[in-house]
Amino acid sequence: MKYLIIGRIGRPHGLRGEVKLRPETDFPERFAQLRRVLLIQEGAAAQKEGATPQSVAVEGVRRQHETILLKLAGTDSPEAARELTGMAVAVPWEERVPLGKGAFYVGEIVGLRVRTVAGEALGRVAEVIRTAAHDLYRVEGPGGEILLPATRDVVHEVDVGKGEIVVTLPPGLR
Repeated sequence: MKYLIIGRIGRPHGLRGEVKLRPETDFPERFAQLRRVLLIQEGAAAQKEGATPQSVAVEGVRRQHETILLKLAGTDSPEAARELTGMAVAVPWEERVPLGKGAFYVGEIVGLRVRTVAGEALGRVAEVIRTAAHDLYRVEGPGGEILLPATRDVVHEVDVGKGEIVVTLPPGLR
């Protein structure tokens, strides 16, 4: 099942089982419409156990400054809420908010082949690193690791259908 992570659960809030959610989306308004979410246990323990996303009904959502307070079905006490700490909250991939032309989700970028305009293969995008200025694409390939700034000067074309990104390497990047 393909999904899109939209937040991470922090500590419990109050006595009714609410949790604090740190949004990881450019569309925080989406939380008000949520009816169900996927809970994903991450980390080594989850990989060892072969954890799969668990679908849970949303009973309530409210904002508290930059944090979202989330009430999930079956979580009715601070103790139950504490067990969710650190879990990722996601929605099915089909429920992602449509993006404008030239914008992509991280899940669409990771794994794409990267080549220069001259046709030199650089490797594949292993990770997208978000920074205040712009994203960085961490590319792993035969020549080692390269951190490419995701700017218009560097990235000329992103073709998700073809599975590739065409770039111009800035001088001195290697």
